[in-house]
Amino acid sequence: MRILATCLLLSVVSYAASRELLAQRPDTFEVATIKPLGEANAEVLARFGGGCDGNAPRVDHRRFTVSTTAYALITWAYGFNKNGGCSFVSYGGLITGGPSWIRTDRFAIQALMPEGSVEYSFGQFMNGQAPQLEIMIRNLLADRFHLAVHREMKEVPGYTLVVGKNGSKIRPATDRDVPPPPAQRGATPSASRRIYMRTTMTYVALMLGVITRRPVVDRTGLAGDFIFELEYAPDEAPPGESSAPSVFTAVQEQLGLKLESAKVPAEVVVIDRAEKPSED
Repeated sequence: MRILATCLLLSVVSYAASRELLAQRPDTFEVATIKPLGEANAEVLARFGGGCDGNAPRVDHRRFTVSTTAYALITWAYGFNKNGGCSFVSYGGLITGGPSWIRTDRFAIQALMPEGSVEYSFGQFMNGQAPQLEIMIRNLLADRFHLAVHREMKEVPGYTLVVGKNGSKIRPATDRDVPPPPAQRGATPSASRRIYMRTTMTYVALMLGVITRRPVVDRTGLAGDFIFELEYAPDEAPPGESSAPSVFTAVQEQLGLKLESAKVPAEVVVIDRAEKPSED
């Protein structure tokens, strides 16, 4: 009897020690609660892409809170924020496999990063500049959703961005070029979109990938910073309510570039295993 009591005591101490050690790991949330919220709105999922409910997390010092799908969490955890985020992944087919609930069921997640962790802003996280937080979300998915994945290189439907037959119209940036103040942006009708920024062609390709909902590979051969100015009518604009051209026409007429349909190489995350987490 004494031996059994001793074994039980050692088990409790060992479990407590392991939990304390887990909480001290710099790559694991100190505390994390997960509660199921039911299925996401089907119309919202269709608008943002299967698995994407359009919700963004709150990143406040050491706190990370969000109500979203496991699919969206996976896109954030595996570095897709720097490549356009959840909708870009969904429309590009960059996550495959797994049970259907990953794309439909929402979960409320409240998590606390350990003391001493890097404190990221919301903007840093959404721009893919929060590597430690991404690792913590990966470990949360592995620990609580029993997520297992592997990566593969595949060719997926997309576009290549090339220089048009009459040459590029996009202007190289100079030291005197400054983006207009926020008040000047969005002056076009709501049925149109206007982008004006100083950036590289790599980022232009990423931005066009978000707009077209397909991966875009830069094959212009244009290096350096450019002034990127584009006005176009988004796909969701009601017919006849915008005088702006489609993004494909705008890229040709305003930038002297061209989006050509192509199979493009992309790293795909393949889901091998996932389970619904138990409610806290």
